[in-house]
Amino acid sequence: MSNSKREYLSEFAVGMYTARWIMIPSSEINTDKEIPLKVQEVLDVCHIYIISKIPSLSFCKDTFEYKDETITGNLLYKINGEKRELSFKQNFPLLDNATGVKVSKYPHREIITFNAENQNIRNLPANLLGLGSQIHVKNKELRNLEVLYVGQSYGDSGNRSAIDRLKSHSTLQKILADVQHSSPDDEVYVLTFEYMPYQVITIMDGRSNAKIKDYRDIQRFHSILDNPLTEYQQICLIEAGLIRYFQPTYNKIYKDNFPSEKHKVLEKCYKLDFSGLIIEINTQELSFFYIQRLYLQIIITLPR
Repeated sequence: MSNSKREYLSEFAVGMYTARWIMIPSSEINTDKEIPLKVQEVLDVCHIYIISKIPSLSFCKDTFEYKDETITGNLLYKINGEKRELSFKQNFPLLDNATGVKVSKYPHREIITFNAENQNIRNLPANLLGLGSQIHVKNKELRNLEVLYVGQSYGDSGNRSAIDRLKSHSTLQKILADVQHSSPDDEVYVLTFEYMPYQVITIMDGRSNAKIKDYRDIQRFHSILDNPLTEYQQICLIEAGLIRYFQPTYNKIYKDNFPSEKHKVLEKCYKLDFSGLIIEINTQELSFFYIQRLYLQIIITLPR
């Protein structure tokens, strides 16, 4: 926005950033597997989800070995039908009375720990092993996590988790069918994000030609603080901003024309005179800051 159009000395933006997040294989969305309590606690507060796809990893059964609490072997994947192979080595102590480790049945996408009665205890998908050992950091082909759909799971009472919604999500089912048909070498993953309450970011330009620089500028700032956005409004803004940035194939609304004065989600922003929207995703703890199309700080200037 140029100085000639500024009415006030100060301009304000809404800033929102992620806190906790979870990444789940789509194959586990509708299973009866018990979700660990710590994971469930995060899922219960994550109301933004991203459906994505990455090259599918599997274990090479012939090279897999478990010795001295360490797993070693090769990971297999394909790019446009061409086979690739990567070696791995990772510490892997047995937990919960497990006595051994084995590779799952074909297509060998998991390793499974089992007890003395040959009962399965835990499973580790090959893709999560690859991410945890940061193999993807050195390999461009494995860090191309393509965003297919962005959604929210905010229910009428504000307490519907992302996983609950995805269990009966028609778009997810369509994505799974399409990926199986058109991208058989890829696997669908769901990322869910918890967002912290928004921040008000203030910009002041002492060289501005703004007409209003007196007490009315300060009153405007206090009005923004005294009339906060609701949690639902924040989530709607996050969803719209992410859709506008990623341009996901399976999203329709907000993809081409956000922000627009016609969008009701922006009505409160206009009333409080916000002029910008900043949305951040941080997956740095798994070194995802290199992943193509899944690192961002969205900065959107709202139309006047």
